Amino acid sequence: MLAVCFFGLAAGAAFAQDYESIDGAVIYDYDPSTKLGDDVFGTIVSYLERDFPGRNSHGGPVCMQYPDGRIVTFNTNTSDHNLDGWSEHAESRDGGRTWDMYNRFPYSFEAYSRNPKRPAWIEAGLVTSKGTVVVFVSHFILGGTRTMSGFMRSYDQGATWTHYESVDGVHVGYPVGTAVDGGTNYVIFDSDGRGPHVLYVSTDDGRSWQKRSTLPLQDDVWYGAVTLMADGGLLAGAYNSSDEHHFYYCISKDQGRTWTEQRKARVDLKVRDPELGYVGGRYYLHGRSGSYGEGANRFVLYQSSDGENWGSAILVSSNTGRGDGYSANCLIQTDEDGVPDELMVLYSINYKGKDTNEHVFFIRPGK
Repeated sequence: MLAVCFFGLAAGAAFAQDYESIDGAVIYDYDPSTKLGDDVFGTIVSYLERDFPGRNSHGGPVCMQYPDGRIVTFNTNTSDHNLDGWSEHAESRDGGRTWDMYNRFPYSFEAYSRNPKRPAWIEAGLVTSKGTVVVFVSHFILGGTRTMSGFMRSYDQGATWTHYESVDGVHVGYPVGTAVDGGTNYVIFDSDGRGPHVLYVSTDDGRSWQKRSTLPLQDDVWYGAVTLMADGGLLAGAYNSSDEHHFYYCISKDQGRTWTEQRKARVDLKVRDPELGYVGGRYYLHGRSGSYGEGANRFVLYQSSDGENWGSAILVSSNTGRGDGYSANCLIQTDEDGVPDELMVLYSINYKGKDTNEHVFFIRPGK
């Protein structure tokens, strides 16, 4: 059964829910027991509460649609607040209705097995225009310090993977956002809140990566996101813990070579660990509703027609657990025309202490 919320429909329309309008967009999941705005909304894809109680899922998270149509979500299976553990994935072959969960990523599980104090987790990913899957894997010292930033590729849709390679032999950072524009592939790294955000680019199907630019975002903003814009530009942004009512961002019109000055966009219910997406002529911004003050620690979604001015937030999950709200999104193709027409959002919901599960929901833009 499909749980659907239609926004902007006339009162009394079939299946209509009495929620705020989000410009005609349809937000839905495949779990009839969850409703938008409740503590839990979305189809579960990592049920650590049941299968591995006392575990945390929100490292990463990452989602992609492979060329064969499978939707894949990556998350951690770790103790406490992402201490020791590994990355694993769930996959759906029926458009997100059902999921095969808890598939360990071999490279990550092997690193954990060798030394639980030196794990390696997938933190970002993309699929190139040629169908190559690229995942960005960070190595850690237990406690959260990154020691290596690298990547692995799969030419057979996740069946096998190349050896781990450093991004450029020098850079170490947090891969926070990716985008693909034809043969140009982008990844943005955050310097863990202690330095600038930097853009790396690959034009050889993900085989090699070169630093293209340093973003003008101030050094103390952290996390990060990037999306293609309607005109082919790049929109990138990050989070300021001392100014949660604003999304800090910049724009590039020349494939990330130069950027506008840093700008700030007001968001009414705040946003922490922001993520960006673009589909159907609309931009989407989502994340935790801040970490401080009234209304914090829920999960919210915003929509914009230009990527700079954001409408009122839609409350997706009202759960206020502090482990809630780390997220990612990916474009989903639902028909045979080859054009992505929906956005899937993957996010964590706290179930006890710092322990979380992962859920997904879908956004079908208005016409």
